[in-house]
Amino acid sequence: AIDPHRFKDAISDTTDTAVTNAKATSSTGGTNANAGSIVNKGGEGTHRTGNPHVRKADGKLKKKKKQQRPQQNVMTEKQMEPLVGGIPTDSYGTTFSNDGYYTQLSVNALLRILENTNDTTFHREAVEALNHMFAPVQNACAPFLDRVVPAILLAMDVAPAGGSEFYISALVRLVSIARQLVRPFLEPIFKLFSAESLGSERQQSTSIGLIEALAEALSGDFGPHIATVLPFLMAIIDRDSSELHQPTLRALPALQILSPSLEGYLFLVMPRLIGLLDIAITPIAVVEETLRCIASIVGAVNCGSFSSRIVLTLVRLLQCSPPLELQTAAIDVLCTMMEQLQDEFVLFMPTIKLVMSKRGIDEHARYERYSRLLFMGRLVPKEPPRAQSRIQGDAAQAAAAGPALGHSGDGLAKQEVGVMQLRRAWTSKPQKSKDGWMRWLHAFTYELLEQSPSPALRACSSLANKHSPLSKELFNAAFVSCWTVLPGQYQQEIIASLQNVASNMDVPADILQTILGLAGFMERDEKQIPIDLKRLGDYAYRCHALAKELHYKEAEWTLEKNYDTIEKLIELNQSLDLHDSAIGMLEYVRKEQPDVQESVIWYQRLQQWDKALEIFQRQEAERGPSFQTTRGQIRCLFEMSDWETLVPIFERIWSGNDQKLQLASASIGMSMAWAMGDIDRMEFYLSALPNKSRDKSFCKALLAVYRNNFDDAAKFINDAREEMESDLSSHITESYNRGYAQVFMCQMLTELEEVVMYKMAPDDRERQVAIIGAWRHRLSGIQQDVGMWQKLLRLRSMVLRPILDLDTWIKYVNMSRKSGQMRIARDAILQLVDDEALYMEEIHRGEVDALTPKFALQAQEYMQMKMQLAQQPQGFQGGGIPLGLNGRNTGQSSSSWEGRTRRFSIVSGSNTSVNAPLDVAIRLSQQPALVYMYLKYKWAANEKREAYQMLETFASDYASRIGFDLHNPDTFAEHIDARVLANLSGHAEAADDARTIHLLARFYFKQAEWLTTVEQSVLLSQEAQAKAGLSTGESSYARRLVRR
Repeated sequence: AIDPHRFKDAISDTTDTAVTNAKATSSTGGTNANAGSIVNKGGEGTHRTGNPHVRKADGKLKKKKKQQRPQQNVMTEKQMEPLVGGIPTDSYGTTFSNDGYYTQLSVNALLRILENTNDTTFHREAVEALNHMFAPVQNACAPFLDRVVPAILLAMDVAPAGGSEFYISALVRLVSIARQLVRPFLEPIFKLFSAESLGSERQQSTSIGLIEALAEALSGDFGPHIATVLPFLMAIIDRDSSELHQPTLRALPALQILSPSLEGYLFLVMPRLIGLLDIAITPIAVVEETLRCIASIVGAVNCGSFSSRIVLTLVRLLQCSPPLELQTAAIDVLCTMMEQLQDEFVLFMPTIKLVMSKRGIDEHARYERYSRLLFMGRLVPKEPPRAQSRIQGDAAQAAAAGPALGHSGDGLAKQEVGVMQLRRAWTSKPQKSKDGWMRWLHAFTYELLEQSPSPALRACSSLANKHSPLSKELFNAAFVSCWTVLPGQYQQEIIASLQNVASNMDVPADILQTILGLAGFMERDEKQIPIDLKRLGDYAYRCHALAKELHYKEAEWTLEKNYDTIEKLIELNQSLDLHDSAIGMLEYVRKEQPDVQESVIWYQRLQQWDKALEIFQRQEAERGPSFQTTRGQIRCLFEMSDWETLVPIFERIWSGNDQKLQLASASIGMSMAWAMGDIDRMEFYLSALPNKSRDKSFCKALLAVYRNNFDDAAKFINDAREEMESDLSSHITESYNRGYAQVFMCQMLTELEEVVMYKMAPDDRERQVAIIGAWRHRLSGIQQDVGMWQKLLRLRSMVLRPILDLDTWIKYVNMSRKSGQMRIARDAILQLVDDEALYMEEIHRGEVDALTPKFALQAQEYMQMKMQLAQQPQGFQGGGIPLGLNGRNTGQSSSSWEGRTRRFSIVSGSNTSVNAPLDVAIRLSQQPALVYMYLKYKWAANEKREAYQMLETFASDYASRIGFDLHNPDTFAEHIDARVLANLSGHAEAADDARTIHLLARFYFKQAEWLTTVEQSVLLSQEAQAKAGLSTGESSYARRLVRR
């Protein structure tokens, strides 16, 4: 199929080029005869200034092409950008609410309904809305056809039985509206015409209507698709067994429309049409329509090969004395054939004359006139009239009737906003229930859509009245479209009504969020809603819209600089996980107002527990102990996991008589005892928890699991779920973030049940592995919150040793380190190395079975390394901490360890940090990943020199274990290839080698990264000293690093 617009553009380009060449020829001395002419390849030209008839024809052609080209529309002047959250992405800083935006928003909303197979109930009305939307604006549908056509076809596929007829009718209307614009989307439409499945008579009639619409839109140029349409129409005619042959009567006019495209397909069409001319078995109406169809085909294409069959069939028809209308129609076909065949038709004239005289057809004016003209040689073939489809007839009638009511001549619907109707809708009365308020909002939205000046929004009003999500999505656009044309008095009234609704404390959060969404939409559209910022912030607070509340609080701070809002800003930033913004706010206040008294609540909001603890301790020193300061210190120490300091405070509290403080600290005491694994303390603090405490049932379940009372544990878990049901439903309704803590508690209860299952299946390793796998998978959906991970790991540690869940614990330590909670990270590392050492010793003593052969080898190597360390002159300085490299006994571990201990003795002798005992203990670890994690922690703890030296030592040791030489890496690669080819190691050992090699690469990368950091620090220090005029002497350590 040829795109006429592209073809016209190509002609225009060629014309411009030719005119340019002609002008150039004229300017270089060409003849005047060639100037201004368009020369084709054959050398023939047409002078623009020559023949006036040519100029007239050229003008008509230009005018016709101009009429065929789609007219520009205000909605299609530029391609619309994608909408993000209902707002164009290319409109920042500008207003975007116009007819084009309303059309795009409405179409996108309707398409989402059509593309959602769960909304089949609303598919019909969505399609009707699209057609109503496109009908008045015609070419505005162009940007959307690539999605609209597939969406309608998808809706047809999922429609119930018998529902496809409606969607085919919708396509008929869409094609009639889009016309030539539908060309790029013909392929899926023509797949509807399948000769294998014709459907009911009504569906056949509707499909034929679509063929007629396509023929009208494409000017009969079906291109390669004619091979799809013809078998479909022929199948309808062949399989028509009805008494009145209505499907055949419907298919024949479509064939007339297609007649110019039938050349080359006459062998498929003409025999069937000739077969319908038997009045003995075919109804008169069908024969008459068939004669018209044959006349149309004969006049459009060359039917010489079928001329004898057609003439003889018509002669037989005339011999049967048909009714007068059939005689006239048959002779009209003969006249048309006479025009086309010319002298060849003379052969049939005697036979025709004989039959006509026998049947008393003495005269037929047209036949007689054509016969005379033929013998005189003056019969000229005429261009056959184009067959008119039903669609054309309907359009002609509509045009004769005049423009539709409510539409102007330019195609855009014009409608005044009904202020009184809107006023009745926005006027609200106090409602008694949430459903009453939602019905008010729904009715208000419907009236906004119904009265909107945008035809696109009005087209959606009926469906939006039934489909609440669509109503909610279009509310902002409908409001703004009416708002912009309302007089100022009514704008004030509508805002006053919204404020009156929002001020009602019983109004549901959905309406508050709708008002906030409208305010944000209008602000984004450069139309500030006249509602006070404090009011909007209050609405956001009431419906727990934290991000919107933060937005309005920031605006309030910018306008008023009210330091009373600092605490709220810090709290909101922290609640939204904008930790840097919260800290930045605090730093800004310190800088701008140094005299502002710091509040301990600021640091609690920022989770800077160490600074909050300092304030509490300072307040206690200045004013003496109090309930607030003691409780605050307990909270800070608990969040910092400082059990050494916290335990004495609890002993002092519980040895006294302050019952208020005891009740307030019982929950923290219970959590502290759980973290320390002290069951007796857990039971003690549990008895002191108030009966109304929300955590009491969970704590009871926890203690029951520790004591293996599984029936009691199941009961307490169910009690805990029932207690939190109301909180969970209310918070989740507000927002997911608000309910996340309750959701996390539900997961804790679920995992506590799985701990029970794990304990009840001590010999079912497959089930235990499945539970562990589920735990690890769930972590990917948990927020990166240290406190939450800490609780989960405590729970899992009841059955799963930390060293057997090393990857999870490493993630937890890294998370704590990155968030600045170094004490928690250090405690987790101590717990890991302690558990590893204990596990290695238990395996060595035979108290537990090694989970894998690798652990058995590691336990053996661990004990050897521990004995060697004890024989060192400095002795074992691990402080009694039983501690625990992912490797095998390769025969070189002793020499490797001797080198390591010799180098570490130098480091340990000069190490005065708090991590010195841990440094000694980490030397025994058999897990390279644990060592690597500890070195990163040590670097972050500002012990960079020791961390770098230890990194060097461990990298060298691990390289020697696997036979890697940093200065000769090719040899190592050949060694690995040889081992793989020789299959000297099993699959498990090969995987272990791969992990060790990967980790060694990370060691070397981190070594280079740290070295670069130190070198940059030294260079910056030198520059600073040089600018200050100081000595640029360097330490030996820095000089050595820089030289490297």
